[in-house]
Amino acid sequence: MNKFIKFLFSICFLFSSVSLLSVGYFQKTIGDTYSVVKGSEFKLDDTHNIVTARAENLISVGKNGVQSVGGYKANVSIFGLIPVKSVNVIEVNNTEVCILGTPFGIKMFTEGVLVVGYSDVETDDGMKNPSKDAGIKKGDTILRINGQNVKNNSDVQNIIRGTNGKTVEVLLKRNDRQFSVGLTPIYSKTDKIYKIGIWIRDSSAGIGTLTYFDPETNVVAGLGHGICDADTGELVPCESGQFVDAEIVGIKKSSKEVTGELQGVFSGGTKAEIVCNDITGVFGLAKKPMTFEKVIEIALKQDIKQGKAKILTTLDGKEPQYYDCVIKKVYRNDSSKIKNMVIEVTDPKLLQKTGGIVQGMSGSPIIQNGKLIGAVTHVLVDDPTKGYAIFAENMLETAQSVGQGLAPAEKIKDAS
Repeated sequence: MNKFIKFLFSICFLFSSVSLLSVGYFQKTIGDTYSVVKGSEFKLDDTHNIVTARAENLISVGKNGVQSVGGYKANVSIFGLIPVKSVNVIEVNNTEVCILGTPFGIKMFTEGVLVVGYSDVETDDGMKNPSKDAGIKKGDTILRINGQNVKNNSDVQNIIRGTNGKTVEVLLKRNDRQFSVGLTPIYSKTDKIYKIGIWIRDSSAGIGTLTYFDPETNVVAGLGHGICDADTGELVPCESGQFVDAEIVGIKKSSKEVTGELQGVFSGGTKAEIVCNDITGVFGLAKKPMTFEKVIEIALKQDIKQGKAKILTTLDGKEPQYYDCVIKKVYRNDSSKIKNMVIEVTDPKLLQKTGGIVQGMSGSPIIQNGKLIGAVTHVLVDDPTKGYAIFAENMLETAQSVGQGLAPAEKIKDAS
């Protein structure tokens, strides 16, 4: 009898331990908020053996400022017995977009000028840096100096050179907060002019891939990640810019030592005006209807499976082609807005041409089971055949915020 009780106790202890570990694992891997097409049942990946119970209490939830059409709480449990967590389920309208996979050039101008580094000034009293002394940091944006708007390097230089060393008021933007500091330029012994000891940047340019076009809002989405400054790592504050036609003219292959790139040239007029540089991508308003591959439904994150998929990208000229890949991992929790999947390139033609994922492929649409599931974002440096991808759902949230922020008259005007 004692042996049986010990055995039973051991079984109960093992079951409790496994249950606790399972609950902990799923609490970390399951997100707090999901979307579901209105009228559809909310389900998670069946391979997890998870059952969800729909609760009737409606909630008011929005994502990125986009008001949902309805929502509810869903209780997630293992085998319908062991509670895991309660998640918010947002009901959304079925969304279709026009997938692209075409190259585009980016011309973007900052809001004000971005501080990207320091450069000490040589004076009669040694090396000094007035910007550091004033509390200006890398990543700050200079908006105005003595009440004058600054849009480029020349604006800053002309104002500072005319100060004769008098203190000026500098309006800065840091993490969405604006504030002013006093800054006193100093005379450079070397250059014979007044300087403030910083490097600044006023524009960015490059090549990327367009993900999709929404004909209802005229919003174009690309890159799948934001444009960040190479020196500060911060998102470049965008005041204006354009998506322009581009053509791929060459490829530098990736290897374990070097990340490759698509080599392109700007080849035509403006495709869209940039209206948003966000962590989830770069978004613009199309100047006219765009040529697209096909109309396709956007998959929600719970619908994405590990397994085969296809990348739509352009490696030569302007015409996109489909290439095979595999979804290795899917991260459905809310820890990252852009590194949501790990993908592996398996297509022999793509591997032979590029060696894997290369710069310029960011934004390339990924299709699985006839739906747009996401876009390529990053390459793994130690293995260029693998990389990260963003959920298309996350890009859509930002795109809808952009579209809803404009009145219909503005949409018509910008798209004409």
